[in-house]
Amino acid sequence: MQGKFFDDFNAGDTFTTSRRTLTEYDLEAFCNLAWFNQSMFFDDIYATEEMPYKSKVFPGPLIVSFAVGLFLKLGIYEKTIIALLGIENMKFKAPLRIGDTMHVDVEILEKKDSMSHSDRGILSMRFTVNKVLSKTGKEFIMSFEMDHMLKKK
Repeated sequence: MQGKFFDDFNAGDTFTTSRRTLTEYDLEAFCNLAWFNQSMFFDDIYATEEMPYKSKVFPGPLIVSFAVGLFLKLGIYEKTIIALLGIENMKFKAPLRIGDTMHVDVEILEKKDSMSHSDRGILSMRFTVNKVLSKTGKEFIMSFEMDHMLKKK
């Protein structure tokens, strides 16, 4: 499968990913792998009694990883992405917990030609992570902007 090239995108294009329900295994595996060994991620009693969220929550870097992974699952970048150039304007509003289901809305904010490589372009996009509340309802969790370098046709 071939993904979309830089030329195939336009500012204002939007994409919605599939959903993913977050599991305790996801939380523990990531926290162990990345050494996020804080009580708020592993200790039910501490998280319930001493944290404002009243339960274990997912760390922000894991939510970002899942958001990007859900976007990549669309196949849009298959064999066309070259590099991640930056992440900016990361904002968190609410936590995600074990059993929550998330999806991501992605909007192309800007596209511009690479200044140093005529065969490449740069896409700026906003990722908006939402907790799915029902078939039609959602709650804003976080957003961030990413710049990617892509191949041109």
